[in-house]
Amino acid sequence: MIVKVNRTELLKRFRVVEKAINENKAKIRQILACIYLEAKGNELFFCATNLELTIMTSMECEVIEAGKMTFQHQLVDEYLKEIADQEIVLNAQGNSLVIETSDSSSEFGLMDPEEFPKLPREDQTDAGVEEKIKLSSVKLLNAFDRIKFAASTSTDNLAINCIRLEVEKNEMNIAATDSYRMVYLKEEVETQKPFSVSIPLSSVDAITKLLKTQEEKDVEIYLKDNQIYLNIGETLVMSRIIDLGFPNYKMILSGASYTKKMEITKEEIEKLLKRVSVFVKNNGDSKFGAMFSIGDGELTVNGRGDLGKVVENAEVDYTGDFIKISLNVKFLLDFLQNISKDSKITVDLNSSNSSVRILEADKENYLYIVMPMAIKE
Repeated sequence: MIVKVNRTELLKRFRVVEKAINENKAKIRQILACIYLEAKGNELFFCATNLELTIMTSMECEVIEAGKMTFQHQLVDEYLKEIADQEIVLNAQGNSLVIETSDSSSEFGLMDPEEFPKLPREDQTDAGVEEKIKLSSVKLLNAFDRIKFAASTSTDNLAINCIRLEVEKNEMNIAATDSYRMVYLKEEVETQKPFSVSIPLSSVDAITKLLKTQEEKDVEIYLKDNQIYLNIGETLVMSRIIDLGFPNYKMILSGASYTKKMEITKEEIEKLLKRVSVFVKNNGDSKFGAMFSIGDGELTVNGRGDLGKVVENAEVDYTGDFIKISLNVKFLLDFLQNISKDSKITVDLNSSNSSVRILEADKENYLYIVMPMAIKE
């Protein structure tokens, strides 16, 4: 395989596909630490996979000799950043990759491309797919970013180590939970065909990182053969899906009743909670736990850690009887960072041992449900 390529464009493609490389899996199977390249026609095709997530992309180039190769890209990447030439030649012969510039020649080791996991044919990935979701990459990135923080990070329970995506009647519902909290977001999309899928959190993290490096583009999403596909311009992302029952988030959203309501500006409550978190993050008994007392237009938050304690007060708009409830301060801050700065926050409550609902005032398309903690007073 011999190709002449633009160095900058080559590095950009490395940045795209490397997000599918998982270091832990690469330690077990070395070929999974590699990037696969194949030259044909006037294109150079790139791929990386961890067997759960696969990312493929391509670029135009001058193909002098068609072929394929597989290599660990880190050293190549470092070298290419240091050279000045924009046009370079990649020459793969046997077990070696030679990179030729106008004034240098360097050699790198290759692995057998036949050992790389078998890839689907590019022209068959969407064969037979009748309906696709279509939305902007910015909207998808925003949705994933505002949801994934609440998913369980433990792989012990795969049913919640994911985000749930459900589509029906031009409406996309996304949810995540770790069993102590749940977040829900509703967005409009272009599709009529309903489907539902649980996407592994590791795949969502990788897709989010990828979207942050891309200019705004249309994204097509579809399901096929127990995989979810995202077509992002010249890049195709494939991820396995989790075939386990996700908690019934719709029942959670509709089943709870609330008799008390507190309203406060996002800026004020966020600053208050950040001060409290300085103390409660070191609480050995209930990490990040604090006691919230609300009544007569006032919020009082008591927090303690191993080295000190704090009491914070704020005036609030409040309707309902006095309530005292223990909540995780970090959980609250996780949600607030996804709310616009000038917003007013509504907190709906019922009793000291029932769930709390938080949302931006008068906007029910983005909801957060948090369970209380057990804290010794």
